[in-house]
Amino acid sequence: MGRLLAGWMAGVCLMALAGAAPAAAEEIPRIGVGELKRMMDEGAAVTVIDVQPKEAYAEGHVKGAISIPWRSQIALEDVWSLPTDQLIVTYCDCGPGEADSADFARQLFQMGYENVKILADPSIKEWRAKGYPVEK
Repeated sequence: MGRLLAGWMAGVCLMALAGAAPAAAEEIPRIGVGELKRMMDEGAAVTVIDVQPKEAYAEGHVKGAISIPWRSQIALEDVWSLPTDQLIVTYCDCGPGEADSADFARQLFQMGYENVKILADPSIKEWRAKGYPVEK
């Protein structure tokens, strides 16, 4: 009986999380490059995640960004250390629609992260074009 109740409770929790999360990546808010830069300059608590392959990350990424390459199903061990009490911004170099970073952000919402935004296209290209800090 205990296993049945535990399984039922886990199912209810997952349904609640899924119901609270955006159904589609298009519903996740975008943040512009200028706004993100301003927030970082002001010392706002923000975690920036580069979801590109490790090779692209190594070629240059937003200063301070962490690398968690996109996968069709991110695992809890991929994101367990991410803070739940601050903004998380995901980005890629996928062009309009920000496919990989949008999907990554959607998965974070489904895992219970509520304060997630996507760096709007052209994301890293615009970041570099404006001369904002990039590190290798």
